[in-house]
Amino acid sequence: MSTIKNPKGGSTTTRPEKGSARLQPLYETERAQFKSLILQNPNYFGNLKESEFKAVLSITGNTTYEELTCVGYNPRLRTLEATVQIKLPTGFKGNLCGPGSTEYVRFYVDYGAGWQDVDCVAFDTHDIPNMLDCAKDPDKPLSYVVSLKFEPKTDNCERPVMPNVRAILSWETMPPLGDPLWPPIWGNVLDQHIQIAPRKWNIGDLVGVLGKNIGQTLKVPPEFEEVIPQPIPLPDPPPLELAELVKLYGAETAKGEKAATIAKTSVELHRFGFAQIHALSAGALQQEVATTQIAEWKKFGIDLPAAIAALDKVQADVTYEEVECLGLDNNYDWLGATFRIKRPTGYSGDLCHPGSFEYIAFWADWDNECKWTYLDTVEINVHDIASIPADGLAYTALLPVDLTYHRQNCEKPKIARIRAVLSWAVAPSTVDPDALTTWGNRLDVHVQIRPGEPYEPGTAYARIRSLGGIPIENINTAPGGDGMTMSFGGQPAKFWYNDALADPLGRDCPFGGQVLVHGPWFYGFKYRVKVHKAGDPATSFTTLIDSFNVLRNTVGYDTQIADASGFFTYLNPALYFESNILAVWNTSGDAMWEVQLDIADMADNVLASTPWYHIQLDNTAPTALPLMPPTLDVRIDPIVGGDCSDIDEGTTITGTFVARDIHFGHFQLTTLPNTASTPSNNPTTPVLSTSESAPYPSGSPWSLNTGAPVNMEPCGYVVLLEVWDRSIVGSVSGQHNSNRTSVGFCLRKKSA
Repeated sequence: MSTIKNPKGGSTTTRPEKGSARLQPLYETERAQFKSLILQNPNYFGNLKESEFKAVLSITGNTTYEELTCVGYNPRLRTLEATVQIKLPTGFKGNLCGPGSTEYVRFYVDYGAGWQDVDCVAFDTHDIPNMLDCAKDPDKPLSYVVSLKFEPKTDNCERPVMPNVRAILSWETMPPLGDPLWPPIWGNVLDQHIQIAPRKWNIGDLVGVLGKNIGQTLKVPPEFEEVIPQPIPLPDPPPLELAELVKLYGAETAKGEKAATIAKTSVELHRFGFAQIHALSAGALQQEVATTQIAEWKKFGIDLPAAIAALDKVQADVTYEEVECLGLDNNYDWLGATFRIKRPTGYSGDLCHPGSFEYIAFWADWDNECKWTYLDTVEINVHDIASIPADGLAYTALLPVDLTYHRQNCEKPKIARIRAVLSWAVAPSTVDPDALTTWGNRLDVHVQIRPGEPYEPGTAYARIRSLGGIPIENINTAPGGDGMTMSFGGQPAKFWYNDALADPLGRDCPFGGQVLVHGPWFYGFKYRVKVHKAGDPATSFTTLIDSFNVLRNTVGYDTQIADASGFFTYLNPALYFESNILAVWNTSGDAMWEVQLDIADMADNVLASTPWYHIQLDNTAPTALPLMPPTLDVRIDPIVGGDCSDIDEGTTITGTFVARDIHFGHFQLTTLPNTASTPSNNPTTPVLSTSESAPYPSGSPWSLNTGAPVNMEPCGYVVLLEVWDRSIVGSVSGQHNSNRTSVGFCLRKKSA
């Protein structure tokens, strides 16, 4: 091991000698004391461009411990994906039995007009000792996937939508909102273009094409504007025939073109004819058929024997597509394999035609026995796109996996091997994990399975994993508990699906709106979920029987419907995305309730039950007048004219506001309008936005300087007060009960 002095001061840097199998942490002291150093000096590591604090040690984009390796997109789930590799055994603040540390990934999307912040997701990382797997290979790096659902912009098939996606990986520090240029300290930034699936043609598209054909701009009559977005039920076009493929990719299309253009768009015969050749050789060989096909191909000026001879020389060709990343999403329990499409042609047609499919077969060695188990094959539709960006297009194939019987407790990390085999046009083998096809490749990685209660295979347990999106251990559910979120084992309450904090300040939260009940699925058994108000007899309960849909991993969804006794049947979790939803509870009121799950055999005989779990509801938003006393109110002081008065420009307006709630979250004071043509200043107050104001009627003070920093123009304005509680509404992070009120005034020109 060699040691290099850090020229900027701080701890020394250690690097392994060539051939060393074990990497040691870089800047270990700064890693271990990271948060403390940041709290003392926010710019300690020099990643803030504008800061009053002087950098002590410059570290940005350090990928020694973790690295973002791929960004992709799953068109079916409309989900952005990022693959992160964890490279070292230490540096993550403790083992799996503790809270560990957090890796954040913030996504941005650019459609051509600048970066738009999508959102941030996270996952936990821990110290996991280095080990060798059954094949004597090191288990590092460990590959993780994080997923973020979003609604992209779409267009019809004639106008490909290929936004650029930026992902920022940052350890322990959440990348700030709306700052795509922010450099992480530990982590890195990765950009990648993706392709959004086209929408169906609509009336507006049709009118546009008709206008283009006649050289005029046509408009849809106003009475038909409502139907413009409605899709036109056009039949899907058939796949391109061999003659069409020859014309599309062969020499005929190259006449008069420059050599560079020909090289870019032309496709080898054994590529575009691959599906036809494979179909010929798939069944029993007949000499007459071979003779006929050779003659048929000659009609198009192409040589079938030459194509077959060329094909025999190709295996695992990655000229057109390549799987580059693979990992496990421990938030959603699915595998993600990201592959890159590299060329503009060679995929059997553009977006207005069926195109072709990339197939990804997933294999797993869950127990590190050097025995691969075939899981399933996922297909993703790809097409020719002439305007493909230089970095290609990245897609992520997702496959849900049933990890119910593969978890171990936190004392023993569960490391598994997974494999992805990519194949174009023809599905890869389902019996031979080592088989490689003509077009595509294979990738193996190690993954860490989230710890959990070990279950005996084939046995069912009465278990609820989470209520309202929060793991059950992070809710004070015990008898006598307050039914609110809480810390557990040093870990603050977080949402199970994206690792977002239930409350940024760590405050306890109640629940409201639609409370989703999640837990493991035990295929071959049934269950029901019961609720009642705390204090009511256990025999007095309501069974949650609302139907809900679960998305298949193939096409479509299935609807879960309760039987006459209120029992649902557990489905096979390996066949569904989000395969842990148990029940939907549409709540109301603000009382304490209790929840219990019964598990049963297929004859509805109850085998076991969970305890009754306490959960506190809060469905009431802050209230304004005329309710007394209000918890939401804003006023202008009489000394400056009072509510809805005329006030001279340049005046500093003062007033009071009330922002309170039994489960208070935060408030915001703003001035409207605030536009480019009518800019305004926002009110200020000595009260922190996360603190309650004084109660009604006195409230707390606010002031608005109408002369600075912007000299507000004469106009009608309102001071808007918005208040949110911290109730978790709809089982979604960042969604709370809220209310607003406002007070108006007219700013007039000051009298001479």
